[in-house]
Amino acid sequence: MKILHTSDWHLGRNLCGKKLIEEQAIFFEKIFFHLIKDLNPDLLIITGDIIDKPNPDFETLKLFTEILFWLFNEKVPSIFILGNHDSKRLTLYKDFLKHNYLFMIDNLSYFKEPFIWRDEKGEKVYFYILPYLHLYEFKENIEILWNEEKETLSDFFNKKSQLILKDLIELLLTLTKNSIYHPNICIGHFAVEKGIFTGEEVSLKFMGKEEVFPLELFEKFDILLLGHLHRLQKISSKVFYSGSILPYSFEESIYKKGVWFFEIKNNMLIKEEPIYLESPIKLKVIKGYFKDLINSSKDEAYIKVILKDKEPVLHPFERLKIVFPNLLLLEYEDKEKETFSFSNEFGDKELLENKKIELNEEELFKDFYKYIEGKEIEDRLFNIFKKYLKEFNESLKEEVKSWQ
Repeated sequence: MKILHTSDWHLGRNLCGKKLIEEQAIFFEKIFFHLIKDLNPDLLIITGDIIDKPNPDFETLKLFTEILFWLFNEKVPSIFILGNHDSKRLTLYKDFLKHNYLFMIDNLSYFKEPFIWRDEKGEKVYFYILPYLHLYEFKENIEILWNEEKETLSDFFNKKSQLILKDLIELLLTLTKNSIYHPNICIGHFAVEKGIFTGEEVSLKFMGKEEVFPLELFEKFDILLLGHLHRLQKISSKVFYSGSILPYSFEESIYKKGVWFFEIKNNMLIKEEPIYLESPIKLKVIKGYFKDLINSSKDEAYIKVILKDKEPVLHPFERLKIVFPNLLLLEYEDKEKETFSFSNEFGDKELLENKKIELNEEELFKDFYKYIEGKEIEDRLFNIFKKYLKEFNESLKEEVKSWQ
């Protein structure tokens, strides 16, 4: 049985305000789909964070729909599970999709009773599936699927004031302990100890704590295929993260991205191979002095610039975009200085992020006017602005007094 494991697609992802949907579409059309045709897997597994935002826009849903159509037309059986970025909107038509061998899993039904898959040669594997669920969804699933008495569950939840998801996993394993079949693969979306975080992950937090599960919790399982951590990695002898399919931060630009490919024969894992894939997203971090960077050769990659200058440079972001058209982020090596980034919502602009600098409304307005109009503001207009600013501040003071 040939299994291809991928994860954390984050369709619709933004990088410093730059939407990456076009690059993601190119990746699937020209790279990922070709890989599937070459490998011809018996099963494709996607372990969560399919979409980057719970309420995706039209372009994102369109791309996801096109991916599903391609998998259906090519007859690629696939298991999708939800991650912490996804919502159940994605699984709205799961009952229809499963008849086309596209399985969208958003509950614990295939953890209580495993999902069984057989290939054409009769090889059989049991899949125990743990999609990301909120705390109340865990409780609801346990009550419905295991028919546990609500009073008993209420006691369990109420007595443990510091309850974390680890306790729920232990409960699930206790409830399922008599039905663990082999060979099996546990599919989930969570972090385990010894896993490498990249900083891109949105924390799976509960009670203010990042949930990282101990490996011994899953010792009954033969293989774990997991999502959430964005680095492609193998932990211990049986835990695999395929990571995000593309680099979604400048910190990740130096690491290879890809998928895991497995072969199972006679109930044994006989092959595990990381397959690294070329990315249409070219990210670069460039460090140097402004006088040197402004004379650099033109570069079309998405770029983060780190300025080594000790003194602030006048409008560095705007000026360097002539050399680096896709400059997305600029910061100083000295963190006390300004940080600038690209904003897709209003077009290219310089965004001051240093909270230590006291903002002066009049100076900000002057800079804003010059940026928009390309010239200094006239005294007449500036005096009108100051008049209305004064009226606004006085009105705000009166409102604050009324609240007090």
